[in-house]
Amino acid sequence: MSGRRSRQRFRFWLFLVLIAGHYGQRLEAQAAADEYQVKAAFILNFARFVEWPDDALPASSPMMIAIVGDDPLVPAMESVLRGKVANGHLIQVHHRLWNDDLTPYRIIFISTSEEAHLPQVLGKLAQQSVLTVSDIERFSLRGGVIELVMVGNRVRFDINREPAATARLRISSRLFNVARAIHEKAASR
Repeated sequence: MSGRRSRQRFRFWLFLVLIAGHYGQRLEAQAAADEYQVKAAFILNFARFVEWPDDALPASSPMMIAIVGDDPLVPAMESVLRGKVANGHLIQVHHRLWNDDLTPYRIIFISTSEEAHLPQVLGKLAQQSVLTVSDIERFSLRGGVIELVMVGNRVRFDINREPAATARLRISSRLFNVARAIHEKAASR
């Protein structure tokens, strides 16, 4: 019986190797697409587990989300978030440039393509009630609120309390409980 299981296991692994070799590029593309879908789902959950002050997000207004820069996350965000509601707010997704007016948006995802402009973008948003999110390396230590991080093949996130408090955002303890790391303030630059 164990010899039979060994052969079955070997055939299974051989099958996986052949599939990976034959469809390697398609599998990589699918894995990237899955990563973007997961990141978009994280952003939806952030919208549901963060509270904005009433003067920043009145009860009847939509939850406007901006994606700043060129990012392959754009199609996933549009497909995952289109028509969704977060805490009674209909979600609207918009694509913007780093130097556009970003004040109407409550969540702003800053693409890695905009890393060179990160200080300007965060500077413009410093006194706004905006949840900033990015997958730029060390984003949460550079003044952003939530940084998406790939750990192995899983998406995780870090939270920085200081910019969240400055933005008057109340982050649910549920997010803190599942965060990979929680920072109290930005690191020295």
